[in-house]
Amino acid sequence: MTLKGFLVDQSELGNVYYPAEGIKISGPIVVKYVEYPWITCFEVEGITF
Repeated sequence: MTLKGFLVDQSELGNVYYPAEGIKISGPIVVKYVEYPWITCFEVEGITF
């Protein structure tokens, strides 16, 4: 993935790949597995556009 222009960072759930350009890292990258009554998903904190 790094050859395709992505950077990598570690989270509790594993590696997080993100584009090298066009985003800002605003803190530690956190990936959470969340279950809402209407959807189950992953939420990412620490990356803004």
